[in-house]
Amino acid sequence: SPATPAPAPVVDNAGYVGADACKVCHEKHYGAWAATKHSRALSKLQASEREGGACIRCHVTGSDAMIAAQGATPSFPNVQCEACHGPGAAHIEAAKTGDAVTDRPKRTTEATCTRCHNDTSPRYKPFFYQAMVGMVHNLK
Repeated sequence: SPATPAPAPVVDNAGYVGADACKVCHEKHYGAWAATKHSRALSKLQASEREGGACIRCHVTGSDAMIAAQGATPSFPNVQCEACHGPGAAHIEAAKTGDAVTDRPKRTTEATCTRCHNDTSPRYKPFFYQAMVGMVHNLK
């Protein structure tokens, strides 16, 4: 009889919900993000760069454990809301009870961006935080 394939590892999503869940309440921000390179970040990697964590970790969304376990087939491809603002499950639950103000997503800083936008990338281009930060949520 043929061998039974090993089950895929079960990975806790660690409170990550994905950009579509954020869109429900933050449609303008979602639309602004969808027009950025962040929304297409995974497509910039070659197949070989999608394996392991060196490149893919900056092109997908999730915890380090999720990214390592899921490899080239991430639950949350691209640089979604939670890559910068942190997991959103608790924020959504707080919104359902009316306590969303007490559980806001984290504010981003230059350090948030330079985790990925730095000279360790083989395709790095100089990154100027003050000039770029407004482009992420350019609400027209």
